[in-house]
Amino acid sequence: MIAPDANETPIPEQTILIVDDNPTNIGVLADYLEEHGFTILVARDGESALEKAAYARPDLVLLDVMMPGIDGFETCRQLKDKEATQDIPVIFMTALADVEDKVKGFAVGAVDYVTKPLHQEEVLARVTTHLKIRSLTQRLQTANTALMQLNADKDKFFSILAHDLRGPFLPLLGSSELLARRVDVLSKPKIADMSMAIFESAQRVLDLLENLLQWGRLQISHADFHPRQLELTRIVQQNIELLRPGAMTKEIALNSQLERPFTIYADQHMLNFVLRNLIANAIKFTPKNGHITITAKPNEQKNLVVSVTDNGMGMPPSVVANLFRLDIHHSTLGTANETGTGLGLILCQEMVRRNGGQIWVDSVENKGTTVHFTVPIVNHAENAAPEQAE
Repeated sequence: MIAPDANETPIPEQTILIVDDNPTNIGVLADYLEEHGFTILVARDGESALEKAAYARPDLVLLDVMMPGIDGFETCRQLKDKEATQDIPVIFMTALADVEDKVKGFAVGAVDYVTKPLHQEEVLARVTTHLKIRSLTQRLQTANTALMQLNADKDKFFSILAHDLRGPFLPLLGSSELLARRVDVLSKPKIADMSMAIFESAQRVLDLLENLLQWGRLQISHADFHPRQLELTRIVQQNIELLRPGAMTKEIALNSQLERPFTIYADQHMLNFVLRNLIANAIKFTPKNGHITITAKPNEQKNLVVSVTDNGMGMPPSVVANLFRLDIHHSTLGTANETGTGLGLILCQEMVRRNGGQIWVDSVENKGTTVHFTVPIVNHAENAAPEQAE
C-alpha cells in the first residue's frame, strides 16, 4: 500500500485505540501516530480494550492478535457484537502469516491487518485510508437518513394534500353541475348561495395549491432565499392592513404594539408569509369582538421574538404538541366555521428555520393562543443601509 503524502494531514480529531501487551510496541507506534495528529488511547489486554472502546468510542482500533487473556480475535468479535462499538474499524497487528489466520481475522470483523515487525509508514497509510472510508460511510449514512426522512415527509405531505383536495372538489363539482343543469329554474337567492359555495370551494383548492408550491420551493436548497435588512414595524403594519378587512367582519381588534422600530435580517417574502399566516390563523380562531396583538421583544440570544397573541379558542396541550408534525394532520374549523389546509404552520416552521429562527406556540383552551417566532435582529436601526431597509 502506498504511504500517504507527507503534506497530507489526517482527518482531524480522530482517536485511535492501540491494543498490545508489549509496551515498547505501543510507545513507538503511539508517538509516531501522535506526531501525525491523532489522539491515542492505549490498552494492554482485550478486557481493557473492550472497556475503553465502549467508553471512549475511538474512531479506529489497532489490535494485537496474540495477547494474554482473551486474544485479538475474541476481542474483535465482542467489539462487533456490541451496538456501541460494532461500526469501529479494527486493524489487526499480527506476526501470523498463515492465510487461515488472516481469513479468521476478517471473519470476526476486521477491516485490514498489518504484519509484525510493523512499518510505521504502512500503518499510517492503512489507518488513514480506513478512517477516510469510515468518514465517507458515516456521511453517506447521514445523507441516506436525511433522504429517507425527506421522502417520508413528502409522502405524508401529499397524503394530506390528496385528502384535503377531495373535500372542496366534491361540493365544487356538485354545485357547479347542479347550477349548470338547473340555472333556468333556480331562484336568484339559490343561485347566489350555490355560486358562493362554488367560490369558497375554489378558494380552498387555490389555497392548497399555493401551499403545495410554497412547500415545494422550500425543499430546493437556497431557492428564492434572499435575506436582507428589513424594518419590521412597517412590514407588520402592512400585513395588518392587508388582513384588517377579515378582522372587521368579525369585529376583531387587530393591532401592533411594537414599542419602537426594529431592523431585522430576513427574507421579506418568507417573513410576509409567516406574518400573514399567523395573523390569519388568529382571526380564524378568535370569536366576534375579540382582540389580536402583535408584539416584538429582543431576547438574550440577540434575536427578536415576534409574537402574535389572540384571546380565541385556544388549544389543549395534546394539540399544541402535534401542530408542527406532518404525520399528524390537524385542521380545525374557525369560530365562524372557516376552513384551512392544516399546512400553514408547517410551512411557517420551514420558513422561520430557513431564516435562522425558531417557532413555538403557547395556548390555553378557551382563553387564547400566542405563536412566537424568532428572527435575527440588527443591533441598531441606523446601521441598516437606507436603500435596503423596507
